[in-house]
Amino acid sequence: MEPVSLTAAAIATLVATKAFEKTGEKLTDSVWTLVSNFLTALRKKDPTTAAAIEQVAQQPELAEQQPATYGTATLVKTVETLAAQNPELQAAAQGIQTAVQAQPGAIVNMTQLAEKIGVVNQGTIVNQQNTINL
Repeated sequence: MEPVSLTAAAIATLVATKAFEKTGEKLTDSVWTLVSNFLTALRKKDPTTAAAIEQVAQQPELAEQQPATYGTATLVKTVETLAAQNPELQAAAQGIQTAVQAQPGAIVNMTQLAEKIGVVNQGTIVNQQNTINL
């Protein structure tokens, strides 16, 4: 079975919101340093999203109480969109993904987490355009 691959932005968001703690995964200080770098890059691009990630990390119940603002799916979608447009943010997220995958057991736990929340990247999106008509 191939390991499930989450997008770099999804992993960065999940790590930043401490979702890995729910699977029992212990992350090293180097990963948390990369998360800090990611949040710094995100704060430059979108301070509101960075604040939401930091707030839900401190108060995880917000994800269930206000999913439109603090839900994992909402934050992942926002961060993926921003990362696609910002090379610095994308590089920071990729660094987290690489560091997490280098840890023993990380692939198994990422797979379990991905299956639990349904955020699985089945392939690469090269050029996606979304049109929203209001």
